[in-house]
Amino acid sequence: MAATGISWADFSATQVKYVFSCATSVYAHSCAFCAADGLYSAEYFTSGCTSPGDITNRCFTCDKALFPVTERVELPDGDLIDVTIDHGIAASNVVEFRLQSASGIGRWKQVTVLSSSQPWKVWNESGSSWCNWPSPSTANCDTNSEWSSIVLDPSTRFLFSKSKGLFGTHTDVYELSNLSARLTGGDRVTFRWVQD
Repeated sequence: MAATGISWADFSATQVKYVFSCATSVYAHSCAFCAADGLYSAEYFTSGCTSPGDITNRCFTCDKALFPVTERVELPDGDLIDVTIDHGIAASNVVEFRLQSASGIGRWKQVTVLSSSQPWKVWNESGSSWCNWPSPSTANCDTNSEWSSIVLDPSTRFLFSKSKGLFGTHTDVYELSNLSARLTGGDRVTFRWVQD
């Protein structure tokens, strides 16, 4: 399966959803009121009301209104990846790239710079990370670098991979091209996988 092409804007895309939320403080209603109004069905089922005709118990709710909530748009495979670009961190002739995973993200993740030269990688799993070769010298390495002339070449791209399925198959999921639209020599770009 080929990786899905994404753009820089996909990492920070948001959407507005409207959700019902309390517009007043909580007060008691009759069981019949909550049972009859679908807006209060959750409150009815957690209220202790035994039936709509129950006059012993009360349903506690509030007046609700629609409120806008801005939330991130997931990448096509359900992931959220934060991106931070720090300028002037590295030498001016290289671009550094870093991969981190949020707490609770333990499965294998990898970012690779694909170019006409050797691919450079950073990956992590279960709190440990490596750069290019899993040896003691690369343990706990979460940052790699490539010559800026290679990274900024139009054919170079970042490939994002993760383990998927019951057996944790390493799968390429996203491909980011047009690196020069955001990066320049001396940059460090940090990808932080926050949801998978």
